Amino acid sequence: MNNPFQWLTIYSAADAVEANIVKGLLLANDVNCQLLGESLQSAVGEIPIAQTEVRVQVYAIKERQAREILVNYRQDQQSAPDWVCPNCNEHNGSTFEMCWSCRTSKND
Repeated sequence: MNNPFQWLTIYSAADAVEANIVKGLLLANDVNCQLLGESLQSAVGEIPIAQTEVRVQVYAIKERQAREILVNYRQDQQSAPDWVCPNCNEHNGSTFEMCWSCRTSKND
């Protein structure tokens, strides 16, 4: 490892919402991180979709810990089913704790 405080990309999220979920998980586990490309989300359609990914970066010294957190995150994503909002019938991803459309809690 050349520089333990060099930023490394450990995850490319499909959108800013997912990137912020991952960021929250890392920060909750004392892993400092930053997001790159979050501001490009507004340019979807004007630039290629591959260039609008939001990248999550951590310091090289925390890479191992961050990757372990991501393994758990991916396992949770695969095992949890998507859900339909009881209030507005909108389809929500398994990681959403509240409806993206009407903000009703998943457990209401």
